[in-house]
Amino acid sequence: MGKPETELLDTKRYDKLGMIKQLHQFCDINSGTTNLSGLVQMRHALHAAFSPVADDIQTITLPEITQITMNGNRALQACGDALYIRKRPELKRRVLLSGHMDTVYDINHPFQTLTYLNDNQLNGPGVADMKGGLVVMLHALLAFESTPQASALGWDILINADEETGSLASRSLIKDIAPQYQAALVYEPAMTTHGMFAKNRKGSGKLTLVSTGRAAHAGRAFDDGRNAICYLAEIITAVHELNGKREGVTINVGKMWGGEALNVVPEKAVAKLDIRISQPEDEAWVREQLDWLLERMKRPDYHIDLSGSFDRPVKRINEKTVSLFSRIQHMGRQLGLSLDWADSGGCCDGNNLAQHGLPVLDTLGVRGGDIHSPNEFILLDSLVERAALSAMVLHDLAQGGLERLS
Repeated sequence: MGKPETELLDTKRYDKLGMIKQLHQFCDINSGTTNLSGLVQMRHALHAAFSPVADDIQTITLPEITQITMNGNRALQACGDALYIRKRPELKRRVLLSGHMDTVYDINHPFQTLTYLNDNQLNGPGVADMKGGLVVMLHALLAFESTPQASALGWDILINADEETGSLASRSLIKDIAPQYQAALVYEPAMTTHGMFAKNRKGSGKLTLVSTGRAAHAGRAFDDGRNAICYLAEIITAVHELNGKREGVTINVGKMWGGEALNVVPEKAVAKLDIRISQPEDEAWVREQLDWLLERMKRPDYHIDLSGSFDRPVKRINEKTVSLFSRIQHMGRQLGLSLDWADSGGCCDGNNLAQHGLPVLDTLGVRGGDIHSPNEFILLDSLVERAALSAMVLHDLAQGGLERLS
């Protein structure tokens, strides 16, 4: 083992207190996906943090996307700008590090503060998903760049601001840049407090049902009305019954809206569906089932519209990913870690990157738990542990590890 590698294994060289301070700074900024001003603050904080290690930092403005609102109307939705951070862009040997600055906690969410549960456990919005991961990414790069081998590897970082809502605006950017790289490292949190990595991941679709009936006075002309809520209720009950009919497919009716004044027969109702699939061909099955169901449930004087798309493709590991994970397991053992992986029902930008044939490891972030809830927490000792692991990975890739994946 060479001297640079030995130094990267020494966890004392990583500034744990500085990492925790930086985590506080990031998490004190509300950067919910829809909080555009908060995302600007977060982007500026990240720009300042990564500037010492970067050759170039670009701010990329992404296009507005068309969304169906909860009242059934189409509207343009803006998202936050992405950061594209580059190092040695002249090199063809490249790896992409990927992360996101947005969280699921919007500006009005009651969960806004950090609380120490004990000396090693910090509760707070985004501590694990994934502001802790961004801290790990930065400090791994700082350690790696201190070694002479760093000059042999080009790396870029993409930090988007719409990952938590499916990367609908940034997916085209991911598609455009993916061919430049030989591997991708994604800093989502580990799946368990013990550090489990994600292996295969389900794909997902986000679909919207809009039912339209006819408004009428609920007292004077009830029979003239056509209740869009009741019609939609019939349909979503039938949609829910599709669960269990195909292995690995789930359909969750996650949101509903309908009606205005209580004394009016509601003319419109909306339901939003979250669909998870295990195989690429599952998408066609879901589409066929929904089309058949909606055709069967047509009613006079009613209309139903289905829109949306499957934007997170199924992630299936390839031989290169298996090889990369085997190497990471070896590096983990040098750090005293026993690393394993398991399939996940969750999705992330790793799904989109793997679609292009890249070997992808997408849970290199911190250990913690209860993400997407007010109980979200990080295990603070994982900051140094995972930074050291990533620094070792980068060092290995710079010394021919990328070529050994071929």
